[in-house]
Amino acid sequence: MIMKDEAIAELEREAYLFATRKREGQVRQPLTLFVFDVEFSWDRNAHAGYVGAEGSSNEKGDPRWPFDRIAAASWLTLEFRPNSDLPEITKPTVLTCDALDERTIVSRLFDALGTEPDAIVTTWGGEARDFAVLRSAAARYGLVLPPQLREVSPFTPLRLDLRAATGVEAARVHLPEYCAGAGIPSKPSPSKSIGKLVEAECWDLVADQVLADVLATSVVAIRHLAAHGRVTCDQPTAIMLLAEEALRALPKSTFITNSFKPWARAKHSAARLRGAVYRLPEAA
Repeated sequence: MIMKDEAIAELEREAYLFATRKREGQVRQPLTLFVFDVEFSWDRNAHAGYVGAEGSSNEKGDPRWPFDRIAAASWLTLEFRPNSDLPEITKPTVLTCDALDERTIVSRLFDALGTEPDAIVTTWGGEARDFAVLRSAAARYGLVLPPQLREVSPFTPLRLDLRAATGVEAARVHLPEYCAGAGIPSKPSPSKSIGKLVEAECWDLVADQVLADVLATSVVAIRHLAAHGRVTCDQPTAIMLLAEEALRALPKSTFITNSFKPWARAKHSAARLRGAVYRLPEAA
């Protein structure tokens, strides 16, 4: 009887400690982010037909999202586990229309999402364009949307749009604009040039750009979730691992070798220095 009472008391104590830790935010569940980005080409023939049919009421600028076609895609996953300071990072995938058509790229993206049904789809500004284009592509090709993209509410917990999450009611900004302010390397080519690079079939530069967006978005996500207490993370080491995985995926990337990995290495080294840091003055 005494042993039974002691066992009950121990269970009650453990339940109390669990509830206390939960209230204090110390109990965390595994969290997986599916970070992705896409780049587009335009169906200019379809747009020209629309312009001709609508006359003076048509959109005379660049084609808008119904005429977007997926020309490149990149993604990776970040899995944060309780009691670990480092996320498990998958090797990034990079696909372009150099070797694949739009349907195949979209299908492979959907298949990858299908293997991670609990992952939170993470983008910068995906709600404004990317998801609309992917839903349109799914309908056009007879593909089934993954669960994360079927929910149309922008507030769904299945997705995280960091442009909205970081700014809330502040003015919406572009990814390179945010990264410049936050000291994160991003976009090797200017944002407005990517469409021309796609049409010129400069696939190496397009691949570099789409992967760069995924890397920058991943860094923003790690910082954002850590700041909000959603994850605990050794950020310099995690970002260094991210750079290494990216270089494995795209070993000829000038952005990774010349910008992202040196930046990650410098952050990683600086985080491990102790005491005063003395720097030589720059040469005149």
